[in-house]
Amino acid sequence: MVLKLFEVVVLCGAVSPEREVSIRSGHHVAKLLSRHYSVRLIELDENRLPAGLNQETDLIFPLTHGDFGEDGCLQRLLDGAGFTYVGSGAESMELTIDKSRTKKVAQNCAIPVLPEIAFEGGKLENFSFADACKRLGCSALFLKPRNKGSSIGCHRICGEDDWAKHVLPIADGLWLLEPLCTGRDLTVGMLHGEPLAILEIVPRYEFFDYNSKYTPNGARHICPAPIGETQTRAIGNYAREIFRACSCRDWCRIDFLLGNGGEAYFLEVNTIPGFTGGSLYPESALGASIATNEVLCKIITPALYRLSTQNEH
Repeated sequence: MVLKLFEVVVLCGAVSPEREVSIRSGHHVAKLLSRHYSVRLIELDENRLPAGLNQETDLIFPLTHGDFGEDGCLQRLLDGAGFTYVGSGAESMELTIDKSRTKKVAQNCAIPVLPEIAFEGGKLENFSFADACKRLGCSALFLKPRNKGSSIGCHRICGEDDWAKHVLPIADGLWLLEPLCTGRDLTVGMLHGEPLAILEIVPRYEFFDYNSKYTPNGARHICPAPIGETQTRAIGNYAREIFRACSCRDWCRIDFLLGNGGEAYFLEVNTIPGFTGGSLYPESALGASIATNEVLCKIITPALYRLSTQNEH
């Protein structure tokens, strides 16, 4: 690969519920990468491409989480303007931002998933907590947005009062109801289609919510996860297959729930994982004996190759 002049342009921020975390990720990544490359950090205040980018020499590293990042909108703009960027393409992003669609892909690969009720906000007037539990074969539910990240909007629904408080007031958006399963939260970073170390999350609160993710001591992380060799191998194989089937590229993080019966259920793909000082992806890399700055260099290497081959044409 011959690429004499290039700059890594880290894009973060944007207009999103995850803006603050995105900015933290962007600053952390820019600082680490600047040890090895020329790096420019841009905090987006609008959901559009910034001025002053150069298609021939700028390698874009998107770190905008959720909206205008993991929904494919930014990637569509980058593709249309002829930029080379790190991470999955627009179609993969558009698929994996939708938890329900991604679960169907996993099912088609014979990977276990939890049953669900997918619904639009404002369309459950004649549907009750008891109806949902009967359909899903459970006694309690878990509510989550279908196309958002960072556990924003997630709630345990354990009775009619929770249903009236958290479900019925939802006026818009796409949502999922799943059985509330007790078990262990697991996640695995993916690097070029191969799993890093599986990490277990032990939240301080009821579940791994926004506060658990982004407040000090909100959760305990155990890496590698203390699970059996058979489960480790199965989850690694599931993660490889999901990465491939969803056409992911370069990196991502994939979440699982390990049920009390030992069955691993696929939950979702995070195509642009958080990369702050306490984020899960760097810990997954460290668990695989890859230093944080080293894994960042590995993440962007294929994109650098794509930029160099683009410049040859």
